[in-house]
Amino acid sequence: MPYRMHNSIRHYSWGSRGAEAFIPRLLGLPAEPGQAYAELWIGAHPSAPSQVVLNGERISLATLIASDPAAILGTGVARRFNHQLPFLFKVLSAAEPLSIQTHPDKAQAQRLHARDPEHYPDANHKPEIALALDRLTALAGLKSAEDLHTTLSCYPEIAGFIQRSGADPQRTFTALIRRALAAPQALSVAVQQLAERLERAPAPRTEVETLFLALHPVYGDGDVGLFALFLLNLVHLETGEGLYVPAGVPHAYLNGNIVECMANSDNVIRVGLTPKFKDAEALLEVLAPDSGPLPVLHPEPELPEMCYITPAEEFELRRLDLEAGAQIEMPDRASVEVYLLTEGRVDVSWSGGMEHYIPGESFLIPACLPEWQVTARERTTLFKVSVPE
Repeated sequence: MPYRMHNSIRHYSWGSRGAEAFIPRLLGLPAEPGQAYAELWIGAHPSAPSQVVLNGERISLATLIASDPAAILGTGVARRFNHQLPFLFKVLSAAEPLSIQTHPDKAQAQRLHARDPEHYPDANHKPEIALALDRLTALAGLKSAEDLHTTLSCYPEIAGFIQRSGADPQRTFTALIRRALAAPQALSVAVQQLAERLERAPAPRTEVETLFLALHPVYGDGDVGLFALFLLNLVHLETGEGLYVPAGVPHAYLNGNIVECMANSDNVIRVGLTPKFKDAEALLEVLAPDSGPLPVLHPEPELPEMCYITPAEEFELRRLDLEAGAQIEMPDRASVEVYLLTEGRVDVSWSGGMEHYIPGESFLIPACLPEWQVTARERTTLFKVSVPE
């Protein structure tokens, strides 16, 4: 049978709040006053596993999978991923910028977890895709050499602090972090100088300058993330557009509502713009050799589904846009699938019954379910995560 999923909300400080909080609106819940609603986790990560109903009782999705990995995940997926659900699916709502961060590859994650399990809670890598539900503003990847040269010319405070005017993006980013570690007082002076100059400068300001001035009083002169803002690419995604972020690429989501899918990991290496634990040395350790601009993803039509192609082995993200009355016989497949409804209403039926789903609800289709059907009661959008064959 399909399993209705009951998912955990994460209340990180950068999440949206009040009447405009996206996640409570999606779930049809009242927003608690002052509470931040940042992420909805859909999966089996031990930090916040979803629950399912079995024999009238709620149990962890991880417990369900452990009871019969081959039936739930599929024999091939269970074998390839050590009887674990290989992906974590999320809804993310950012009202304020997230930290500037990277994620490790598998070998790096194993080393980080072994030496610091408190801050790196698992030994898995975390490639991820972010797909805009309405819009997303992000910093993603280091600027090209040409853009970096222009940036250093426009902001002599940054070039002077780094003590280099070259335009090799990775060397420049590394030099910024190294210099901040070695000379924190010089960083504070340079940040303050840039802030004072921008405050005095006549309008208009660039979007990144405005962001710098807004974040400066929040994080203070000593946060290297305030200079890192200028070395990363500013990206704007419209509805349906996405970004794939591989290991070692610095990035930060600034504002917007997205669905996000990643390998089943919560390993985040932060360098700035956060009150959380920062680990600049680890970030430099994992910085990818090619950390340049990231392409914007557009879906490949495979009607009735739209597929977002990435090199990830753990997940494939698709979107289904169904007109009212559409009825689809879902084909046989050999592995688990997870669905999230963001708009409309559907009936999910199978040989043993039928269940109704509304926006914000999600369900898991186990590999052992031979056939099932989805019927759209009104115009509907479903997101589907599966494991590539």
